[in-house]
Amino acid sequence: MDPYMRVTEESHGVPVLIGADSARRTTSLCFSIAFGGRHDSPEGSGAAHLMEHLLMSAPLDGGASLAERIEGLGGECNASTGPESLLFFAQVMNEDACAVAQWMTQAVLHPEIDDKIFDSERRVVLTELAAAAADPSDIVQERFLAELFRGHPLSQPSGGTEESVRELTLKIVEESHRRATTTRPMAFSAVGGIDPEALRATLGNSALASAAVAPLTSGGPVAEPPALPLVSQRTDPSWPDEFCWLVAGGRAPRLADRERFASVVLGHLLGSSAASPLYQRLRGENALAYMFRSWSRSYSDTGAWRFLAGAEPENAPRVLEEFRSALSEVADKGPLEGSLAAARRLAVMEAVREAEDPLEHAITLANQRCALPGPWDPEQHIQAVLATTGEEVAAAAARLSDELLVVASPEGA
Repeated sequence: MDPYMRVTEESHGVPVLIGADSARRTTSLCFSIAFGGRHDSPEGSGAAHLMEHLLMSAPLDGGASLAERIEGLGGECNASTGPESLLFFAQVMNEDACAVAQWMTQAVLHPEIDDKIFDSERRVVLTELAAAAADPSDIVQERFLAELFRGHPLSQPSGGTEESVRELTLKIVEESHRRATTTRPMAFSAVGGIDPEALRATLGNSALASAAVAPLTSGGPVAEPPALPLVSQRTDPSWPDEFCWLVAGGRAPRLADRERFASVVLGHLLGSSAASPLYQRLRGENALAYMFRSWSRSYSDTGAWRFLAGAEPENAPRVLEEFRSALSEVADKGPLEGSLAAARRLAVMEAVREAEDPLEHAITLANQRCALPGPWDPEQHIQAVLATTGEEVAAAAARLSDELLVVASPEGA
């Protein structure tokens, strides 16, 4: 018996993935478009993010918005914009799932946006950006990614900037919507107790049925511009005289590369778990940092591996020194078997939680289907993690160590 639900796939113009489980009383839905901050035009930075807000908040068929309708049923919904993804997702009772699927496809593909809702949601986005700009842990990551992908579309902040969002017009966002829904891969997923036949019938009569065929379904992902070579920054940042955040990291493999699993395991090996050797250095032995984590994120053409830590000014240089030392040790000698086993188990647990949480499963199914052929299979993912060797993790550490990029925020004088 399969440990996870079997996912079926079919096309209504875009891939539809259904994971049916009659024991559940709720259904989780996700509509994903492979369009994010990297796809904003030069004059439209932040358009994808503003579009995400508008599609959730604009009137639907002249009435309540998508968000109002879903939450009026007692459901939960949200949306997010990433570097190369727009995600719209909800969790509702089974009896409401077909109606919500219909509303979701209508709202995303055929929005009703006027100047009033445009101005209102732009103010909301500006408030969101102001909150992020007040958080040094957000600022340091934006600066890191801007440097890591300098000259590449991934260097653009997914939400835009205050200046760029103020310059956006309804016409720019409408053009972004047209490009997103006619030139980029899309996928729809449903996980839970929904009746598959009822969902198929609903989607067969929805806006999804007449959507443009996603490029992925006709022969592979849309080609992205190649990532430029990383210019290594070997010098330490200027440390401030106050609490600061630092990021150290580098490039990671793209989503389709098997080598990405070594980067994922390395993230857990040097992460915030008490089983991590870096945890012992930063917390157990020296009490240098309380808040830190490491992780790898893969995109269609490249990826980013990050170590993020917050530290007091007298500790920040030592935090970086301990991280560099731990990374070099893994690169030179390979991980200790016990530490490697723990890191692999943490990566497995991460995948299991994602598979067993219906909403997370739905989001992963739709999001990854926009970039890869075929549905995400958690068991295959887990087996790839478990097959990751110490030599592969050491090689991932060596690549990072050779081209380590370090950024701190706020910056010192």
